[in-house]
Amino acid sequence: MIIGGIILGLFATAATTYYVVAAIAVAAIVSLIAWQFEIVLVIYALAAFVPWGRTPDIAVGGSGVGKGLYVSEALLAFLLAIWCAKYLFRTLPTDRIRSGFHVPIALYLAYGVLNVVHSYIFWDPHVNRMYQYPHVNAVELGFRFLSAGAFIMIATTIEHEKWLRWTSLMLCLPGLYNLANALAGGIVPLSAPWWPLLTFFPVCYCYAIVLDKDSSLPKKLGAFLVIAAAIFQLLIRGISWVSGWFGLFAALGAVTYAKSRKAFYILAVLTGIGVVIFWPFFHEHVIVESQQQGDYDRFALMKGAWRYAINFPLGVGMGNYRTYNSFHYGIEWGTTAYTSAHGTYAQHLSEMGIPGLLLFLAILVSGGRWIIANYRELEPGLSKTFLLAAFGQLVGISFAAFIGDYIIPTYHNGGLVTFCSTVYSWLIWGLAVAHVRMAKKVELAKNGGPINIDR
Repeated sequence: MIIGGIILGLFATAATTYYVVAAIAVAAIVSLIAWQFEIVLVIYALAAFVPWGRTPDIAVGGSGVGKGLYVSEALLAFLLAIWCAKYLFRTLPTDRIRSGFHVPIALYLAYGVLNVVHSYIFWDPHVNRMYQYPHVNAVELGFRFLSAGAFIMIATTIEHEKWLRWTSLMLCLPGLYNLANALAGGIVPLSAPWWPLLTFFPVCYCYAIVLDKDSSLPKKLGAFLVIAAAIFQLLIRGISWVSGWFGLFAALGAVTYAKSRKAFYILAVLTGIGVVIFWPFFHEHVIVESQQQGDYDRFALMKGAWRYAINFPLGVGMGNYRTYNSFHYGIEWGTTAYTSAHGTYAQHLSEMGIPGLLLFLAILVSGGRWIIANYRELEPGLSKTFLLAAFGQLVGISFAAFIGDYIIPTYHNGGLVTFCSTVYSWLIWGLAVAHVRMAKKVELAKNGGPINIDR
């Protein structure tokens, strides 16, 4: 202890306050990992949404503003390093399973590396290379590896029912907290970037409880209040931010469709009638406000994304959209000088080409099909409800991603900050795999025989 105190004192005199605090935090996290790795996952799920703990500037990337990593990225990278060590030393649970996410993610990451290398070799002569920033390419590639790493880590690490329940709860709390804070007028000056996206999962979970005939009346009432609060905040108060209520209704529609197609069609008709009745409200707060705020430029950006794809078959390279669009093609093609395509699919089409977009869509489609297939097989309980909510969240965020980079963030659209929100999709999908793995493990123990774990 004395020697440790001397070392810490010498370090503190030579380093800035940030690094002293970071060193103490790392020591605390290592202690927790040595005790129970799963508890660190619980803490990360609870705290990742907070945009705090930014490192000193590590990159400018031509934007004129210094950028640093946040805890959501730095801590995740640290945890993934620990996970890799556990994998190499074979201390992870051995009952791992394959899912519909795994192969598309592997192919997507491999293509991402090829895409970056290709962009350096085949640079377009119309664009000055002085606008290419290697650290931006590295960060964009890092976003993908961190996101996939979050998925793999949480899918393979949890091995106790207690931590499975706690992690599931913690993935709900950020969305519920941000919703409550928004309803209260933001009395707590602490919220996640793009926080409405975090509500998709807990609201879908509550909706699943409402639709479950075995749920108790108090549970259904509480869940209904959460759903009503989310619809009020996102659709009425915050209707001008289309991504929020658009994604939320897509998520709720997906949950309804999974439970009952008849109910889905009835709900769709009722929704259409509601839109017709309240059309003046929608026209004023969606159509007019979007036009005034320049949101319709997204259509030009989508058109431009297709032109990028057909002119650059493998894309212009991750992180290079700003360089190509702001300093040459944006003016030529009428997409203005936007620094990002303002949409997950348009960004992929521009930077990774048609192959990159198809591989990304394969993650969503194959993963969603796998979740809903296993949802139908599981016995009623926590895991079945979680999978239904995760399916709704996946559909909701996939619809919202048409008009925002909400699944993979973009460096030049505040990606280092917004990763605090986008990482939750990958955590939720990874935990869905963990739920299936644990459920299969329980089923195997009950039956005492082999089962199919490749679904």
